Amino acid sequence: MSFLSRCVQAVAGVASALVAACSAQPALQIENGRLQPPAGQGYVVLALTLQSLSTDQADLQVELLGASSRHSLRADISHDSIVGPAGDVRGRLWVLPLAEGSYTLSQAWGNWAAKGANGRGGQTHFQLDRRFQIAAGEVLYLGEISAQLNFASTLAYSDQATRDFYQLKQWGVQDASQIATRLLQ
Repeated sequence: MSFLSRCVQAVAGVASALVAACSAQPALQIENGRLQPPAGQGYVVLALTLQSLSTDQADLQVELLGASSRHSLRADISHDSIVGPAGDVRGRLWVLPLAEGSYTLSQAWGNWAAKGANGRGGQTHFQLDRRFQIAAGEVLYLGEISAQLNFASTLAYSDQATRDFYQLKQWGVQDASQIATRLLQ
């Protein structure tokens, strides 16, 4: 293996580790079977799902902006799934602790590779501009952002509470009664 090949592999490994670190699900705080946000924060529950021409090389990334924070939420078609009573879907359920305040889901990017195209595919950009507020101690369900990634990519918003609360139950959340629902429109 040449020196250049080893360098490229090393850089790719570091990049993969950074992406994984940026898109890691924070540990949930659960008390008496209920989500209990950290002091001074609330929890936002949001599902990112995707379908694509490629069943093994596609991802969706959403940018979440606050007054003094920026988060990158990601779902990968080959690694992430949400468990529901009717079966799994490709995507990721995020439960994100956020400081009290106003936030904007500003934009999203989708990437996919077309089968038989030597890894070539496409990239798409969506302008979201979806705003919400969260209070300290609040647990807020925003619904689902679903992307269809292909040569005519689309993005949709929906209420998938039955599926998403089922996934929360698998994680130990036995009581979802305190979760407020304010769906993205």
